[in-house]
Amino acid sequence: MGRSRVPVQVLLAGRAHDYLHLARPLLRALDLTHHLDVEVITDPAALRFEGGGVILAASDHGLEPGQAEGLAEFVRHGGGLLLLGGTLAAWNSRGAIAELAGWTPSGPGPMTELVLQVEPSHPITERLGGELRLTDELYLSEGPPADASILLRTNWHFTQQVVAYERELGGGRFFHIGLGHSASTYEDVSFQKLIHRSVLFAAGRRPPAPAGVGLVGYGAIAREHAASIAQVQGLRLSGVCDTSPERRELAARDWSVPVYAKASDLFDDPDTGLVVVGTPPAVHADAVLAALKAGKNVVCEKPFALRVEEVDRMIDEAAIGERVLTVFQSRRWDPDFVALRSVVRSGGIGELFYMESFIGGYSHPCSYWHSHEPISGGTIYDWGSHYFDWILQLFPDAVKSVAANAHKRVWHDVTNSDQVRVDLTFANGAQASFLQSDVASAMKPKWYLLGTRGAIVGEWLDEPVPADFPARVKVFRPAEGGGSHEETLALGPRDDHGFYRNLADHLAWDEALAVTTAEARRTVAVMEAAAHSIARGGALLEVEV
Repeated sequence: MGRSRVPVQVLLAGRAHDYLHLARPLLRALDLTHHLDVEVITDPAALRFEGGGVILAASDHGLEPGQAEGLAEFVRHGGGLLLLGGTLAAWNSRGAIAELAGWTPSGPGPMTELVLQVEPSHPITERLGGELRLTDELYLSEGPPADASILLRTNWHFTQQVVAYERELGGGRFFHIGLGHSASTYEDVSFQKLIHRSVLFAAGRRPPAPAGVGLVGYGAIAREHAASIAQVQGLRLSGVCDTSPERRELAARDWSVPVYAKASDLFDDPDTGLVVVGTPPAVHADAVLAALKAGKNVVCEKPFALRVEEVDRMIDEAAIGERVLTVFQSRRWDPDFVALRSVVRSGGIGELFYMESFIGGYSHPCSYWHSHEPISGGTIYDWGSHYFDWILQLFPDAVKSVAANAHKRVWHDVTNSDQVRVDLTFANGAQASFLQSDVASAMKPKWYLLGTRGAIVGEWLDEPVPADFPARVKVFRPAEGGGSHEETLALGPRDDHGFYRNLADHLAWDEALAVTTAEARRTVAVMEAAAHSIARGGALLEVEV
């Protein structure tokens, strides 16, 4: 996909609606894209119809004489025109606009929740999900012209109404997206994505063909990678590499794709543009660097690496080759963490200043490489890769000090510690700790957070493998006269394919990666500092992470 910048005139002109205020979240989202030059206009008379680009309008002002004809010529000569909300209704009396739209809206209806069905076959709507729920007003019509491509529909009074569509006219494109009268619509991430992609599509951008994805390693977690890749539009499994003949045979049987004994043979396959490195952590860097040098985009399993020096070499190689590099921090999509993070980021418990986190119980460690420190990095690097990623998502300030302690008292047949505790202090004085223990006869809460106006506790559920189930998340807020109000949060379903859907969105539309290498580097830096602290008998280490 091209990287040249697209000039976008955004007209926000309202009498009955303060579009300039309502659309601020959308403007912020568009400003974050590196391929748009956004100019905000509040007077329709200031629109320019030369030079190409895209015009995005939310307006209830009528057009000046000659403007409708200017817009029509702008589209037919290769420009893109996107009309939001009631803009088409305000402009449709002009014959040139009515001809562009081929659609006569009536309304609007009352402000209400609309259940919008996403048409999945259009490149713009891929991976937006099956439906969106937005509170807005609906414009009614008999339907768009036959040559239109529908993007969104909704059911209304036992009829199916078109909410958004696009059509090609001459060298350009016309879009009607009949949403945009409520602040919540502009704040919705899926709506922002719809507009962003529509602007790029109107400017002539098209997503690439689905990316071929090769797996390096076909252990247990690799099958989950393959299943997600198979479910996400824009990605397809193209090959698997594993040193084990049995696992290669299993991969070929599971997915009917080419299998390789050597990673270099997978990297030589031009059909594979993206590689997922699922080797043990001690050799992540070697496999990632080899894939990057072969010109592949790369997903690295967590932990990114065992040392920051390895991380920096991978980041530098990706930058040199202009390749995508990200880390599979899949538990960012766990529903309990999603709910917890939402409360913290919204200020629901005030300023967060203290956190404890825990994973474990009293049980023998597994016999896989996870329990062998030279390969795994040790106890810190296994679950710690998830827990420190969570902690650093919640505490944006720099880490100023790290102290860690480890115990080896019971399970001597494995090399990992029986228990590790890591304590972090941040630049603003906030504190966070992580405790993983295989010798804990009594379990602590998964999370215990304190803020200046409340607290959050994540309680383990009574399940056979509690770590694989979302915690019960409770929010506590102080009550007048003492005590506290307690609220148990409702959790949504887990988005099992969230990581790969985001990756496909990045490859197709250059949308921001959910997991950046800078974030993953911080996690490795904290874990490496904790390992150094343990080696020095629990010394407090001053850091800048």
